[in-house]
Amino acid sequence: MSYLEKFTGDWNAAPARHLLRRTTFGPLQEEVEKAVQLGLDRTLDALFTEVKTPDPPLKYLPDGSGSNAINDPGAKQGETWIHADPFPNVNPPMLRNRVIRARSKSLYAWTILQMHYAEISIREKLTLFWHNHFVTTSIVPHREYIYHMLLRSHSLGNFRQLTKEITIDTSMLQYLSGAENTSAAPNENYSRELLELFTVGKGPLIGPGDYSNYTERDVIEMAKVLTGWSVSHVSDSNTLTASFDSRRHSPGDKQLSKHFGDAVIRENGENEYEDLVDVIFQQEVCSRFIMRKLYRWFVHSNITPEVEQEVIEPLALQMRTDGYDIAPALRTLFASEHFFRSTACMIKSPIDLVFSASRALGANPPKSGVQEEYEYAYYLHIMAADLEQAMFNHPDVAGWKAYYQEPGLDRNWLNNLLLPKRHELCKAIVEGGTITIDGENYRIDPMVPVLDMAAAVPKAGDIIALVMGLAERMFNYPISGVQLTALKNIVLQGLPDFEWTVEYAAYVADPGNDALRVPVENKLRRLLSVMMGMSEFQVM
Repeated sequence: MSYLEKFTGDWNAAPARHLLRRTTFGPLQEEVEKAVQLGLDRTLDALFTEVKTPDPPLKYLPDGSGSNAINDPGAKQGETWIHADPFPNVNPPMLRNRVIRARSKSLYAWTILQMHYAEISIREKLTLFWHNHFVTTSIVPHREYIYHMLLRSHSLGNFRQLTKEITIDTSMLQYLSGAENTSAAPNENYSRELLELFTVGKGPLIGPGDYSNYTERDVIEMAKVLTGWSVSHVSDSNTLTASFDSRRHSPGDKQLSKHFGDAVIRENGENEYEDLVDVIFQQEVCSRFIMRKLYRWFVHSNITPEVEQEVIEPLALQMRTDGYDIAPALRTLFASEHFFRSTACMIKSPIDLVFSASRALGANPPKSGVQEEYEYAYYLHIMAADLEQAMFNHPDVAGWKAYYQEPGLDRNWLNNLLLPKRHELCKAIVEGGTITIDGENYRIDPMVPVLDMAAAVPKAGDIIALVMGLAERMFNYPISGVQLTALKNIVLQGLPDFEWTVEYAAYVADPGNDALRVPVENKLRRLLSVMMGMSEFQVM
């Protein structure tokens, strides 16, 4: 059987949940049920349907003089700050920096909210993929927003076009020194990463300065192609747009090596970088390189020789045939037998974990106001960051280690420090409590509506049905009899099964009675907290 033959198994909740876990963040039970009703093909249609561009991030902290207030001259509470001056006219500088930090926090919370509200759409999962592929950092929230919207707008689109546009993005030009790359002082930072990390990969060393897929001379020549671009100082009005100065650009033709067919990049001024990207993308190795990264992101960290031959190679060919549009190849992958056989083999990233512990279990941002909504999302952001998946602040230009650093790969998410933290943060999401991150204490209210979760389980008054129903929703495969007994005892504490039946029935008959509700709610929170600590919850 071909690895990429279309899935022919029973289309029910298990494969639907697997597909949505890998392509969205924390799928809801009702989204799984909707996918089952749609069938595989129509679920894929929904995943790859272009959706409306989201409204921009808002200033969420209150105006005024309180300790938690921020006076942003470009936006009142509930308004967007993206049209304001990126370098606000606020003095002293300490207050200006507070405004800038508040905008950054707003952006980070807003990014989490886009993931939460995405429903059945792959856009946010792909946006995060490109965020980890084309890594940048910036201290200017406006630049971060423009960069992230560039990724989002091209997330389902064309890899080659995105590469062109990210090359002259102001965040990228600043981060990898493209803005300092001139004919008088060529800088090779971006040209090197363009090849090694963004397009073709390095490959094994086969000769002096020759890395199989490019040479050191290619790095030098490509740096010359990319000269002439600059970014104005952050206090200038045009700081959010790159500009080209022909006087700073290296004149003449640039000769590339045999790895690029001995191509010559002709002098073409401000369009020369596009010609270079086109030449790079003529190399077949480029499609294989990006397909391997997509495979590790969505399917499995281990690319065996069989997977290389039966999955990567044909999908890379499909991508080249489609002119580097990525959606058709991904759709082929997600419809395949191989994809649906690749279950419970990937350790959840921190972002996947916090959404599995919150959104997937029915938690929602508060609707009481913009401040409460954004603060909820910011808590999820800092939780993921504390588990070493900080958006907008990668450890280095190669991205998060789980997607490139062998042999550990996704096992990099787990170690003696991170595993207890994962358990602690999941417990805080379901039970509430105080968490400490970077020396700062955060009071977290219980997020998961455990009574609603129990109510959604058929025959929840039967302790066996309750535990099995929750396990089906939270895990990838059925729990064992030993696990069932242990989980039952979390609720029963040594009492017979019928005690739960009686207690739960009394609560259902009078849900407004706190004396009946609180004990049931506390037992459910303890049960879910233990289940989140199980190894089955850490994988997807």
